Amino acid sequence: MLAEVEEEKIESWIKEMRKGYIKLVVLMFLNEEAMSGYDIMKRIEEATLGFWRLTSGGIYPVLKELERKGYIKLVSFNKGGRKKKIYAITENGKRILKYALEKQQKMEEIIGGMFREFAGNILENVEPSFSPKVFSFSSSMRSLKHKTPNEQKRLLVSIRADLLNAIKIVDKKLEQIEREGKNE
Repeated sequence: MLAEVEEEKIESWIKEMRKGYIKLVVLMFLNEEAMSGYDIMKRIEEATLGFWRLTSGGIYPVLKELERKGYIKLVSFNKGGRKKKIYAITENGKRILKYALEKQQKMEEIIGGMFREFAGNILENVEPSFSPKVFSFSSSMRSLKHKTPNEQKRLLVSIRADLLNAIKIVDKKLEQIEREGKNE
């Protein structure tokens, strides 16, 4: 029983953390293409490998708020005799998305590093994982030519931070192997 109560508290905590990302994720997907609320829910579930499953009660209030603020617009049309509603990002939505992503990227660099460091110190027998960005190095480098000099600099600083973090992780693992080898 105690484990179930703790599990519920943890799940509630995680749900609250995700709420802060819903608007950003919705704008990111709508920046790629116009979609229905249902399609957005499915894309989020697929992109997170099922880790994040939104309900209609979670997505539609967010869509209404984004529409009210002018970041997205609702487009209705008939398809097969049925009225279909899709949402599209507005120019104002694209501007706020760009700003939010720049801020989020900076926060991820700082807070993500802290999380990885503390996870390595607090969680038993768990090494901090490599950031997926380390492995997308070549695609990041190819995308430089399409960016302004300031964007290039930000991307390169981010890549460098990820690579330095990866080197720290590798160095820790090598030190651990070295210590274990001396004890044998």
